[in-house]
Amino acid sequence: MTLRQSMVGLHTWGGLLPSWLLFVIIFAGTLACFDKEIERWMRPALHTPTATSITADHVNDWIQANVHAPLHAYWLHGPTAREPYWKLGWEEDESGARGRVAFDPRSGEPMPETVGGEFFFTLHYNLQAGSIGMYIVGLAGMFMLVALVSGIIVHRRIFKDFFTLRPQANGQRAWLDAHNLFGVIGLPFHLILAYTGVAVFVASYMPAGALVAYGGDPLAFFEEVQGGYHRNELHQPAGKMVPLNPLITDARQRWGEGEPGWIIVEHPADASAVISIRRLDPSRIGSPQDTLNYDATTGELLQQQQAPAGYRAYIWLIGLHMAQFGGQIVRVLYGLLGLAGCAMLIAGTGVWLRKREGRQIQGLNVVRALNGAVFFGLPIASLALLWANRLLPDAMTSRGSAEAWCFSLSWLVVVAVAYLGRRHSLRLSRQLLALLAALALGLPLLNGVTAPEGHLLASLARGDLALAGVDGVLLIVGSLCAWGSLRRPQERSPARQGARMTTREQELTR
Repeated sequence: MTLRQSMVGLHTWGGLLPSWLLFVIIFAGTLACFDKEIERWMRPALHTPTATSITADHVNDWIQANVHAPLHAYWLHGPTAREPYWKLGWEEDESGARGRVAFDPRSGEPMPETVGGEFFFTLHYNLQAGSIGMYIVGLAGMFMLVALVSGIIVHRRIFKDFFTLRPQANGQRAWLDAHNLFGVIGLPFHLILAYTGVAVFVASYMPAGALVAYGGDPLAFFEEVQGGYHRNELHQPAGKMVPLNPLITDARQRWGEGEPGWIIVEHPADASAVISIRRLDPSRIGSPQDTLNYDATTGELLQQQQAPAGYRAYIWLIGLHMAQFGGQIVRVLYGLLGLAGCAMLIAGTGVWLRKREGRQIQGLNVVRALNGAVFFGLPIASLALLWANRLLPDAMTSRGSAEAWCFSLSWLVVVAVAYLGRRHSLRLSRQLLALLAALALGLPLLNGVTAPEGHLLASLARGDLALAGVDGVLLIVGSLCAWGSLRRPQERSPARQGARMTTREQELTR
């Protein structure tokens, strides 16, 4: 048996078994490339560009007056081109509970709660399941690397087949052509993103060495690796905190007019409180880790922090994965290649199913049900989340949680429908495509009714292409889904029937 033949089973099963999980990860990651644009769309108060007079001290005063639980830390970030508002997050000291608030640029008051675009970012890296989800995603990333490398070995003519797409050929041949096409289009991208995705949390996946070397203190490990600064708590009441605005001005001067990003206040109720200001530079792949650490009571500069070279290399890998550099062109490219990854997975399961059609193989209906539940369920649930964002009352308590529940429940409904209709997958696919079309095409209309300043025509008239892009993509997706639901398969002509898979090709898709 040759190496190529030995890789067939590894590629088939190593690619099939995690394919539905990988679809969730890649699809959510594709949306996360535009998390800030989605967040802005979900907050109508941000639809009209407005210069804000809110300052860091306004945000700092708000948290002092409204959050009364002892805090371990809180962090705030000022307006940027993609996020034109102040945002604030915090972590409670004892419970570890977290909260976040985004401030209306006009009024300075908190905007209505929403999970925002960050929901898809969290779904991408931990499936909204905390540390357990993070480990599952890491395992899926390693499976993806195995499937990609074995696929390169298995598909000897992969680059030649890239230029051959026969959608009207027999089903298995058409699906394999599509699998090859979308696989080759994004092959370097998929390899890099799978590798860097695993590398991001390498210290969490393999913590034993660091724990042994640092006596079971992971904080000491990260401080040394990052070149960070930390002061142990004195367990004494803190004095009055210095204003943040003068510290921000000082940071700009020290950086030569470099802009501040995150402002972090550690253990603010203790006399050892530290205010850290991190530099922002979205033009670089790896965000600079230049940080100025000040005494929160006196305003004295305690340390100018620069990350060691090794950690800067690690940050560069993270930046390459996150796609927060290079402007909209890079994000659009990442988004298109992410969709190519999703299409590669869908076509791969299509090849597996078509190869086994007509056989009494156990698990065939399970694969059909999973295809419907995931490949249709996740996009439908994502659109349902956006519908909930527009329809739920602004003053609703735990509004963000309600949006997340709408996402989960709508996905569960699709899972149930996919299971019940698994024996009639073609008819089910058309019905779910029609539902996707209705949800996607209806959202721009709903946006125009509920947020008149942010509908597609108004955004285009202002030249606000980022906001208009959300509605534009929804219209494109809805139109494609409508076309797919109405399209009927054509009878294959004798000439087309000749485009069948060779015995060798069939062997390589076992």
